[in-house]
Amino acid sequence: MVTIDAAIELIIPDNTAFTVLTALRHLGYRDLAKVERSEHVVLSVTDDAAPEHVIEQLSRAEILFNPNKHRMSYGVPNAAEAATPLQFEAIVRDKDENNDRLVKLLAGTFGITALHGLSRAVGWRLYNVGGPATREQLEGACRTLLANPISQSYDIRPRPVRRQVRELEEATAKAKR
Repeated sequence: MVTIDAAIELIIPDNTAFTVLTALRHLGYRDLAKVERSEHVVLSVTDDAAPEHVIEQLSRAEILFNPNKHRMSYGVPNAAEAATPLQFEAIVRDKDENNDRLVKLLAGTFGITALHGLSRAVGWRLYNVGGPATREQLEGACRTLLANPISQSYDIRPRPVRRQVRELEEATAKAKR
């Protein structure tokens, strides 16, 4: 199995991220300038599946992604290096999620036959006035606000390099010409 991490971000103002920014400032993060949030869909696919093809199919399904208000990017773990300059992101997951129905819908109705499993998470990135937040700041934010220790788990990781779905569409269109 290969995993593909698709990140879906709003291109319209994100009220949830703004609320988190305000709350964290009240909790003592005085230098915090910006908060970014993304929905992560981690797909488990067969080894022979081309990540670009799976992402293209996912973007056309439009049940997780609406091109009018979202942008989607993806990275393939173990194949992408960390973004430069180094930025950290917190990935918050529900402990008791069940996505079986969503997997059946995507594999059946939308024809993503290489799909075997799926997990969802929320990604958080914090930016101070001087640049990206440190791992320690993200850890503290998860403990105080971003993750509920009863029902959620979180990981802090370097943000991987991602490819935008628009880049994929443009490359596919050029190859067809």
